[in-house]
Amino acid sequence: MRALGLVLLVAAAAVAGAAAGFVHRTTVVVLGVEVPVGMVSALAALAGLTVLARVIGRTRTSVALVGAAFAVPVLVLSQFRPEGDLVVAEDVWGLTLIGGAALVITVGVVVPFLSPSAPSADVSPADVLPTDGPPPEGQRAVESTDEPAALTTPERP
Repeated sequence: MRALGLVLLVAAAAVAGAAAGFVHRTTVVVLGVEVPVGMVSALAALAGLTVLARVIGRTRTSVALVGAAFAVPVLVLSQFRPEGDLVVAEDVWGLTLIGGAALVITVGVVVPFLSPSAPSADVSPADVLPTDGPPPEGQRAVESTDEPAALTTPERP
């Protein structure tokens, strides 16, 4: 099931990369200021796909695959066609798209994965889980009281 999810994510990243090549220059004027909604939406789509790759794939390789699938159409669209034109030009818009995509993928790969609520090394499952029998050898039973426990230092032999 995870492999199918990754295949779908890679396909979605390729489609998003192709779309990003065409919409990255789209702007909307809001209160007299040009807002680059195309660039923001393209990089936001990539960030969302990166997060999904981290959740579904659970490996850095899955994030790198999504990044490569996004980058290939963008880089192909940045090449000159025989007619002499190109979609992703070497200007501030095109370089922001390529650099922003590289930054999003780098962050997705480099940020460490969080372990799912793993207990700390100094706590054993026997300390946390209740038991019905007597305590293991070397440990003493702790009675539950309504009063808060006093802080004490362990006795040293």
